[in-house]
Amino acid sequence: MRGTCVDIENELADVAREVGLLEAGVTLVREAREGTDPAWTWLAVQGLASGVEKIYTGCERIMGLIAAEIDGARIERSESWHASLLKRMSHPFPGVRDAVISETCFAALDRLRAFRHRQRNSYGFVLDVGIVLERATQTGPAFEQFRSDVTALLDRLRAAGRG
Repeated sequence: MRGTCVDIENELADVAREVGLLEAGVTLVREAREGTDPAWTWLAVQGLASGVEKIYTGCERIMGLIAAEIDGARIERSESWHASLLKRMSHPFPGVRDAVISETCFAALDRLRAFRHRQRNSYGFVLDVGIVLERATQTGPAFEQFRSDVTALLDRLRAAGRG
């Protein structure tokens, strides 16, 4: 179990670095002047949307580790496995652990999950700049809540001699 905790902490650190880059990207896009070249706008929107996707995917990778290594029951890959994994993390796993993420964290991550699905299945020129900026801005606080919730789980596991 100790190796799993270290792996989770390493993933959290990697995702945190990505969050920092996304936040810097949001600042750059907001500072761009009106009338910016459409190709630059396309690159900016694609970059921010990709950043949101990468950060959510990192959180999902951590939740997958928890499901497989701590719960001992990985989520089967079905059409709705992404939503099932997120839902499992918001509920206790009987006899093993309390809920990993709070209701607030669940709601924030679920918005990012839905956005990621849209981003992956849309052309870049279809993505709305305002929505992309909104989701990119929401990503940092969502990750901070996620990191806090997961760190609390790791602390509980260590206190119980399981981490």
